[in-house]
Amino acid sequence: MAKLSEELNIWFAHAAYTDESGRRREPSTAEVAAAISEDPRHDVTISRSYLTSLRNGTQTNPTLSVLEALVAHFRRLLTPLGIDVSINDLTDDSSNNRATNVGDLLADRQIQKIALRAGTMTPALREQILKMMDILDPPPETAPAADE
Repeated sequence: MAKLSEELNIWFAHAAYTDESGRRREPSTAEVAAAISEDPRHDVTISRSYLTSLRNGTQTNPTLSVLEALVAHFRRLLTPLGIDVSINDLTDDSSNNRATNVGDLLADRQIQKIALRAGTMTPALREQILKMMDILDPPPETAPAADE
């Protein structure tokens, strides 16, 4: 159930916040596991290691109560941001159900790191980075022909 781990990682990325140092950071797996376990609205307890296993895909068959607790936790964090979460997001493997968007791209850890660092840069520095990227990997419309 790769969908479960992918979606959980997207939710963690969307739940990123600015810490007291001004850096964007995701909630840690341990923080989320503790918050779910301490929530008095349900009797689900989840360990950091189990949540890590769900995030990396080594555990793929959580109980319905675990899924409901995950959804409830992230719904509280993400609904105010205009992001809806549901159990279907975690269980539906149909790629046609969801269009590719920035949220899907942000599931990739390297893209997350690049995006988060870019958010702290000045516009001039971002422009320099984009120019370097164009040199290293030209956009398709400016790529040289194969016979050149």
